[in-house]
Amino acid sequence: MRCRRHSHAETEHETAETHTFGRHFGFWKRWILTNTLISGIFALAWLVLRSGTRPSRLVYPCQQAALSTATLAFGVPVVAAVIAARRQVIVWARAPLGIAAAALGLVLTSAVGGYLLWADEYRGPRPSPPLGYQAQVYRVTDCPQDPAGDRLVGVDNLLATMGRDGLKLHESATESLISGPGGIISADDVVIIKINYQWDERGGTNVDLLRGLIRRVVDHPDGFTGQVVVCENAQFNSVLGFDRPLNNAQDHGLSPHDVVVAFQTAGHNVSHFDWTSIRNSSVTEYSAGNLADGYVVYPYDGQVQGRVSYPKFQTDSGTYVSLRYGIWSPVSGTYDREGLKFINLPVLKSHHATYGATAAVKHYMGVVTGQLGTNSHSAIRYGIMGALLGEIQLADLNILDAIWINANPFDGPWTSYAGATRKDELVASLDPVALDIWAVKKILIPAFIDNGYSPPWPNPSADPDDPNSDFREYLDNSMFQILSAGYLVTNDFGQITVTARNGGAGDFDGDSDVDSNDYAQFAGCFTGPGGGPIGPECFAADFDADGDVDCDDFEQFQFVWTDPGAPPPLPECDATGVELPGNAASTTTTSLTRAFPNPMSPSTRIEFTIGTPGAVTLRIVDVAGRAVATLVDDSRGVGEHAVVWNGGGGSRAECTSVSSRLRASTPRGGSCS
Repeated sequence: MRCRRHSHAETEHETAETHTFGRHFGFWKRWILTNTLISGIFALAWLVLRSGTRPSRLVYPCQQAALSTATLAFGVPVVAAVIAARRQVIVWARAPLGIAAAALGLVLTSAVGGYLLWADEYRGPRPSPPLGYQAQVYRVTDCPQDPAGDRLVGVDNLLATMGRDGLKLHESATESLISGPGGIISADDVVIIKINYQWDERGGTNVDLLRGLIRRVVDHPDGFTGQVVVCENAQFNSVLGFDRPLNNAQDHGLSPHDVVVAFQTAGHNVSHFDWTSIRNSSVTEYSAGNLADGYVVYPYDGQVQGRVSYPKFQTDSGTYVSLRYGIWSPVSGTYDREGLKFINLPVLKSHHATYGATAAVKHYMGVVTGQLGTNSHSAIRYGIMGALLGEIQLADLNILDAIWINANPFDGPWTSYAGATRKDELVASLDPVALDIWAVKKILIPAFIDNGYSPPWPNPSADPDDPNSDFREYLDNSMFQILSAGYLVTNDFGQITVTARNGGAGDFDGDSDVDSNDYAQFAGCFTGPGGGPIGPECFAADFDADGDVDCDDFEQFQFVWTDPGAPPPLPECDATGVELPGNAASTTTTSLTRAFPNPMSPSTRIEFTIGTPGAVTLRIVDVAGRAVATLVDDSRGVGEHAVVWNGGGGSRAECTSVSSRLRASTPRGGSCS
């Protein structure tokens, strides 16, 4: 073996190269360490700010990602110190080892932080809805702010709008505005109402809306003998017995628990169940002999990169409920799926933490469990919510709460009282995908802009027009799963029909109830079928937006009536709002009828008829056409009227039984003189 001795020149050359590389390496080492540490500091600061005083938030994926970043950042100096300790080794020879160590550190840190990065994309089928499919969306705006007892006029008008279109809340042989054959809820059904109660303040479902909906469910025309169960899985938060002090309601102290207790006190079978309490319990179905509460968890599905799960539980009444198969009878050993109804009651808001926007589809994250190795939160991106819906079937009704929304694209899902935007809207549909894409485009994005934000939208993006946005990614992948399961849904605006109505119809004076004052206004606006046109002062009477105020509108006025008992009847309409024969309102014209006695002795009664409600001016003129007296100069409703003139300039107005009931509120065209 021969050893080659380096010359002095060669040694100086190698030393110079080493020093040159060392200077460059030192610069990049300092740059990497400095910026990595800064990233770590920012990650820790964000983690503290987002988690606040709630350590439970540390399990949230975004917090886990920040924790991973911070752990990696502060771990890099340790690795660098080890490398620096071996500087006598030529750096180029150790560079691959350093890179490998850093990569290994990233993987280990991610594993420690609990944040799993999926490299694969959704690879499942991508079906499209049939060309002939049309989703129906119902929207009411300008909903009154306050509840009227346990009624909410906005939800009443929403249900009535649906009922007019044939989507009835109640299944019954009794036909009415919201009931009839083919309706949603039978008198003996078990009705699950899934709310959002993960967040306090404005982050959860409006409690006044929940109360108003339960009132309508239990007011079944056949007598409600079933039960209503309010449910939620708050993932990593506690629902505190559904009884937090800070709630999304006009009275911040009104909680879902308070609502449940109030209905129980009134004799109704209403309860709540906290799915959060069973999220760590893996169970099998009742048919397998397992009567325990818990979650049924499916095997891993590579298409959605997670495991579908759903709850089964026993209600306060002892009823066994499987969200997939229905009501279980231990006696007969059979399920009744038709007897189980599911109402999805989400709130519309920005979800800057992860997915851009949340509404009806993502609301099912509060149905599945995030535990038991399901990877459900990360798998939302790949359509796991749609896969769940394909298993348990679509909700029987989705009502999207847009009374208060988070309209800040840099915020959400938690929403403070001060950070919320009041929209006073409710939107409903049987199609959760159509509901979501329409509401985000037509309500959430415009609210972003109204609040001073403008595109390009931040990531994660809520942009409904960008198929690559975070919102569209999870919504579209969910749609593919739902369509593959055989249900019809769409994200195509060309396949969405919207029926929009006034959520405050009937409430003329804006005090959030519909009472005798509003009745007087409605009666004054009554035109009969084909009447009108009506002015703005009568828009609250035109429930069906057909340009007149007739018995169809009176039927809905009766439905939204909030005072005890029923409103006074209208002689032109029967109890169900059907026009009666001989309706004077539909044939009457505006005219002077007669003056009696004539000549006056000592006074004259002048009778006149109004065919269209509005401003009326009645003057006495002499033979030269000069005005002698003005007897009437105000607004009058449809019907027969009379005024007495005593010849001395004074007058005493009288009304027949018809005109006393039909009092106009403001001028609306037409006069006699």
